[in-house]
Amino acid sequence: MKEQLALLRELQEIDLRLDEITSEKDEIVDRLKENTAFLDKLVEDLNTQKEELEEIKSLQSRKRDDLQEAKTQLSERQKRLRDVTSAKEYSAVEREVESFKKSTEQIEEELLRLLEVVESTEESIREKEDKIVQLREGIATDEAEAEEQLSALDERITAFVNRQEEARGEVSKRVLHKYDFIRSRRPGFAIVAAKEGHCEGCFMALPPQQFIEIQRGESLETCPSCNRILYFWEDALGEGAPKVDLEES
Repeated sequence: MKEQLALLRELQEIDLRLDEITSEKDEIVDRLKENTAFLDKLVEDLNTQKEELEEIKSLQSRKRDDLQEAKTQLSERQKRLRDVTSAKEYSAVEREVESFKKSTEQIEEELLRLLEVVESTEESIREKEDKIVQLREGIATDEAEAEEQLSALDERITAFVNRQEEARGEVSKRVLHKYDFIRSRRPGFAIVAAKEGHCEGCFMALPPQQFIEIQRGESLETCPSCNRILYFWEDALGEGAPKVDLEES
């Protein structure tokens, strides 16, 4: 059983490292997706802003037409004012003149505000376009670097998986089933040391007789509290280096 537990420790070391590498890959892929999503959102905002700018310019054009019409009407009323003979008609035309003057002033103010909006929007569009160019360049560089990183991680995963398959083939099905069951319920460590009468996984005290059985290493023992597989801590002290280098090359 001690040999089986030693294989389980190596298998666990490989599984934990695979978890770390997979997580590292996921982080890289997620970062690339976030960058792309941010770029897509920026492009979408830019297109929306360009559409809004066209609408504002269209409104500007209509307002200019309205202004020209108001000025024409004002000019006509002013000419007519000089030709009227009765006081009543003069008063009526004068009111029309004042009305068109106010209308002209109002439209001119609206055109000034629209001009400010156009200038502000055009500046914002230019900034977004510059930012998009920079972001695309940054993403292209990041993707190239990420491709190299992912390729290197895939090579390491392949090496670990090959050794993982070998180790699993060397462990009895009963022990392996127990190990896999614990890993499925409790991600991380499925096999931990028993030291000084305690489980090193949950740090709960073990029954004295069980701790003796663990030291003997003749049976498969699990922690009554956390259900992890237990091995006597001294059994792992003299183990050599794992068959697969677990450190980054």
